[in-house]
Amino acid sequence: MINKILTIIIIFLCSTFSLLSAEEPELENILRFIEQNLAPENFIGEYNFKNLRSDGTISEYKIRIQGRNADTVHLYFLEPAREKGREMLRLDESIWTFIPSVGRVVRVEDRESFAGGDFANADVLRVDWLDQYDTTLLKETENQWIIELTASTNEAAYARMRLWVDKKNGMLIQQYFYDSNGTHLKTCLYGAVKSFGTIIRPARMVMKNMITGQVSEMRVLALHAGQNIPDSRFSLSNLGK
Repeated sequence: MINKILTIIIIFLCSTFSLLSAEEPELENILRFIEQNLAPENFIGEYNFKNLRSDGTISEYKIRIQGRNADTVHLYFLEPAREKGREMLRLDESIWTFIPSVGRVVRVEDRESFAGGDFANADVLRVDWLDQYDTTLLKETENQWIIELTASTNEAAYARMRLWVDKKNGMLIQQYFYDSNGTHLKTCLYGAVKSFGTIIRPARMVMKNMITGQVSEMRVLALHAGQNIPDSRFSLSNLGK
């Protein structure tokens, strides 16, 4: 077991070193590294979401996500009981949801709130920033890169994002989200970096809504990459069945 963990760490450090060693960092490689850790190909994961509202109420959800790639992702609500059976499916540019209480499949927007919290649907089901944003190295310090992402399509959930990336391991530290007027909408803090098999990534994300002051939290409970997921899982006609 110890040898396996050491092998994972060595592979991770080697890949990170090759990413960070150039004098002028390749922004595309940095973003691809982040995307692959947050949403690897053929993965199955379980997550906990907690929404802390300004009136003192707290709502929690446990979900399972299965992803073929960035364009093909299925989400299933496991808890609470009132939400169990609810599903979401991302196929290419569209996100669909099945609502058990009405037995219908409806299309939802990237910008809409996920489960009534401060994460948007795109934050959970659409980690493909390279396809939707142009990248600029805004600033480089001794320990961090600060990268600006500007939307290259009107379909992007945000007009602009700013990422703080740890140069030692390529992990996200924090992320700012802006609208087209430059308003700072939300801040996401990343932490609790853990190893999930061959994947090393932040296991805790805290999203603060800068307009309302409310906070939502996402925790990664389990994550397995390289899984054999049947194609039927990603069929729109199979939602709710």
